Amino acid sequence: MIGERFKYTMLLASLPPHAPDLFSTTQTPVSRFQLDKRLALLEARDAEDLRHIEELLHWAHAENRTDEQIIKKSQETMALIHDDFLKKLICWRLELRTFISALRKRHAGLPAPDNAFAGFGKWPFFIVKNWHEHDFGIGYQVPWLSQAQELIAQNRSYALEKLLLNLVWQYYAREGSQHYFDFPAVVIYVLRWNVIHRWTNYNAASAAERFDQLVDAGIEKLVLND
Repeated sequence: MIGERFKYTMLLASLPPHAPDLFSTTQTPVSRFQLDKRLALLEARDAEDLRHIEELLHWAHAENRTDEQIIKKSQETMALIHDDFLKKLICWRLELRTFISALRKRHAGLPAPDNAFAGFGKWPFFIVKNWHEHDFGIGYQVPWLSQAQELIAQNRSYALEKLLLNLVWQYYAREGSQHYFDFPAVVIYVLRWNVIHRWTNYNAASAAERFDQLVDAGIEKLVLND
């Protein structure tokens, strides 16, 4: 039986590298069909973890559900993922969505939540406590919040999506530098592939229309559903 480490080394070595700059990229380095063929090398448990991770980030479970139901389902799915590093990675992404949901709802004129804000991680408490502060009082910890708030206030949805995509791209790059030829490295490759796919299929002309449609939507309909 071929060792897992060797199989994953073969898998990753067979994939073309991602370009260093997201916004200069015009196509994914490999088709999803070819990527899935390589991913067939994954051990069964790892393949299941990857499926759960992509489900969480695609919000496949979000149709016709409230924010609270989505949070509950996401927490249940997160608990099924075995690797703690990957749980941290996905939690960061869900926290980013929480911030954007809060900024959009406040921009739409919704009042401060009475008790709790439906979201992920440690930030919902601060969002409720500091609802009327432009950065929810945590800009020193999350420095991009002020810029995102300004872009939302100006209805600059194209610039906002570029900001968020770049945040995700750079975060994956930093986290990926800790892993080589293991399962987390495979997951990060797939997640970065998804970001490239979103960017290269992005239609800037529809950004303003999509922004208007999203203002009153819940957390399940946020940008970055890749």
